[in-house]
Amino acid sequence: MSDLAIVIEYDNWATEQVAKFCAALTAAQLELTTPGTMGTAKATLIHLVGAKERYAAALRGTPPTDDAVRETTTKDVGQVVARATALSEWFREFAAGPVDVERTIERRGADGSMQHMPMGILIAQFLHHGNEHRAQLGSIFGANGIEPPHYSAFNWGNELGKIS
Repeated sequence: MSDLAIVIEYDNWATEQVAKFCAALTAAQLELTTPGTMGTAKATLIHLVGAKERYAAALRGTPPTDDAVRETTTKDVGQVVARATALSEWFREFAAGPVDVERTIERRGADGSMQHMPMGILIAQFLHHGNEHRAQLGSIFGANGIEPPHYSAFNWGNELGKIS
């Protein structure tokens, strides 16, 4: 497994863990939030997976797929879980192939402008973004008395049997 595949596989696992956890919450629990986060648990999860969709599309050089999770239209947490799983497979295959971290990626920024950057910068942002919003979800859960899922890299390593 390449160096890149290891960190992407961790991100896949952690995102799937939190998505499945959210799918088991009640509608009221999904509407919980806490100061310092981007919004409700549901909105944060949808944003996390929707952004992963857009990062995959930028790495492919294509628009997001028709069944992509979108913050403006996606409401079903089950759809979010399914897409998180499908995206994990895509990223797994991506990381297994040759990756040119210097190749220029073009993507539309949040302000609508076209951005150009080395692929390695986009990958770093994708990994950072996942950690940031999973941490926000953990804050929402903890602040509201819900034991969050344990999705640290150490927990992943323990689950794999790689830590003794």
